[in-house]
Amino acid sequence: MIDIDDFMSGCRPAIRGLVEQVGGAEAALEFDADPLSAVGVLDSYVQRLPLGEFEVEDWITLHADLSAFVTVVLLDTYGGTCRARLDDALPTGWELVVDVVGPDTQHRVIAPMSFVYEYLVPVPQRIPRLIEAVGRQATG
Repeated sequence: MIDIDDFMSGCRPAIRGLVEQVGGAEAALEFDADPLSAVGVLDSYVQRLPLGEFEVEDWITLHADLSAFVTVVLLDTYGGTCRARLDDALPTGWELVVDVVGPDTQHRVIAPMSFVYEYLVPVPQRIPRLIEAVGRQATG
């Protein structure tokens, strides 16, 4: 049985901790009120990373952090709800997806991990571009 609430319980604290670490306490408080306020902080952070020196574990961590951020944005900004979608092709047997209903009343399903991966390969895109793409995906 997949406990999505248990899985999600670490999502917001993890990204908030990163925002606080990189941008300070004020940035973390702004993130609490509006996750989109962290776009600049996270963009600056990613731009300063020594990507050429990254090991596999570093890429996994960056992917997880940015996926957590996208998930929080989808939940808070676009009123999304999380659920597990079964997928036997994945090692876990499932993936986290966020259901969003756009302003056109169309239901959309967004998989944050897959979505972010597209923006990490071959070179990470700027965070504002990533969030713009999230908005397009969520609203149609």
